[in-house]
Amino acid sequence: MNFKLKFLVIGCGSIGRRHARNAVNLGAEVILCDLNIQRMRDVGAPLGITDYYTDFQTAIDKSGADTAVVATPSNFHFEPAKALVEHCIPVLMEKPLCLSLDEALHLERIVRERNVILMMAHTYRFRDEWIAVRHMLDDWSLGKIYSAEFAGGWYLPDWHIREDYRTEYAGKKELGGGVMFTSMSHFFDIVRWFFGEVDLITRVRMKQSNLDINVDDAAVCILKASSGVIITIIEDFLSRLPRRQLRINAEYGYVEIDFNRKQMSFWDAHAKRYDPTIDAATSTNPDLFRILEDGVGYDLTPEVKILKYSGNDAYLNELKSFFEIVSKKTTHFALDIDSGIKVLELIHNKGIQHG
Repeated sequence: MNFKLKFLVIGCGSIGRRHARNAVNLGAEVILCDLNIQRMRDVGAPLGITDYYTDFQTAIDKSGADTAVVATPSNFHFEPAKALVEHCIPVLMEKPLCLSLDEALHLERIVRERNVILMMAHTYRFRDEWIAVRHMLDDWSLGKIYSAEFAGGWYLPDWHIREDYRTEYAGKKELGGGVMFTSMSHFFDIVRWFFGEVDLITRVRMKQSNLDINVDDAAVCILKASSGVIITIIEDFLSRLPRRQLRINAEYGYVEIDFNRKQMSFWDAHAKRYDPTIDAATSTNPDLFRILEDGVGYDLTPEVKILKYSGNDAYLNELKSFFEIVSKKTTHFALDIDSGIKVLELIHNKGIQHG
């Protein structure tokens, strides 16, 4: 499906480059805006893009763009987003929405008053592997869900190997970096998607490493969802082996997903628990695990499923969804500005009961 839209990309870093490339592939006419002219040329030349601006207000006024993405560092989200919605131009907004709640609420007022589309770019909702987990929860067979454990992290200097990590927005407070803003926003959105709104949050954010950054490089959060599920999240910039894992613990077993290895493990007590009072052979089977010698025997081996990996497809589907919302002038959709504000409230510990 081709979209005959004029799409303004504000910010031509790695995610801006991706959006520009995907928009061209979807048939949109792309305009670039960045302070660095050479960066725009590097992005635009291979894609046949020649419309460049170094000032977002000029780009909004003169380019004729009818859609846009804000892909700047987090601290520069508010001003271009405000200018776009004031001109009634639909916006795809990279996370987090803004750095401050005051800015976000100001932006929300304009969006509501002018009935402008603003869609949050929470890309995990478009990844095949996360969608597979969402579908699994819809068809859940392991009884009541008690808790969930997210664990994620990567080593910041390995993130963009051709750039000095000390200049990355993720490592600079003044650019809106840090684990809480950069990474936790993904998990907070997923918690809401999987388990409902958050009623309670306790968190610790810290700097543990000797990395030359002035932001938190590790964070731990404990949340209670409206569904009653307790969620623990651990995230850092310190993991030398990147990890992205989720375990859901329930009445009759668990599901564990390793997203980097593209593997889902499923353990069901109905098939893996052996009562020696019913099955005499269980008591002599050396392959079963027992908490006590005369206790129940457990086959610890889970069922394993290989997950499809999204790659760029997730970003392409995200942008396609945004273009479809714009084309249909949809007023109600899941990733509206309210979803961005709710994630920001969790980041700032605002409007939620604290543990």
